[in-house]
Amino acid sequence: MPSIAILDDRKNDRETITRVVTSTLKKMKDAQNWEVVSDEPPSKERDVLHWLDENDATVLISDWKLNEGANSQRVVTYEADSLIKEIRNKRPTFPIFVITGFESEARTYLKEVENIFSRKEFAKNAEQLVPQMIRAGTRRYEEQRNLLTRMDALARKVAGGHGSAKAKTELKSLQGYFQAELSTYINLDEVLNEFEKAKERADTLQQKVQRRLKKGKKRTR
Repeated sequence: MPSIAILDDRKNDRETITRVVTSTLKKMKDAQNWEVVSDEPPSKERDVLHWLDENDATVLISDWKLNEGANSQRVVTYEADSLIKEIRNKRPTFPIFVITGFESEARTYLKEVENIFSRKEFAKNAEQLVPQMIRAGTRRYEEQRNLLTRMDALARKVAGGHGSAKAKTELKSLQGYFQAELSTYINLDEVLNEFEKAKERADTLQQKVQRRLKKGKKRTR
């Protein structure tokens, strides 16, 4: 099930956004189709992508002023600017929305996000803004699912010995894409090896069946 991940180092702010998103999804009658992930964020930037993958997140809502924490207690060791840049470098189409108390200032620095909202605006207009997030997340989810379906079909064709040079090139391209995007989930080489092993077992079984059929025919003559 796809999810909306909320990344904010301040627990109270995180819980407030979670309540707004969850209640809006219920009003939209979409709560059963989406999950909201709002546990404490990873303390290190390098773990955020893995956190998103673990939670099947297709949308990220992030605070801008990360690395501050409540009562001067820092929960994370990274800034939103560098995090967003890292996600964009590795996942150009991943939907990112920012909710902050410094909206006008954030717009000066952040150019590669879907949208930026003030906390007050988001709370007031959630019924118009959350559907934006859902549409962006749905596009991302469908895009990934279609590519995985295509990769599965190509892998089966290549493993079965019926793949053209064009199909193999496309498969390698998809392999590179998914290993870059979902390296914690997919190792296409292992998938192909399993297909090849299964084909070998099927061929061996077919040969045994054919031999037994031939023996049966000889006995009936």
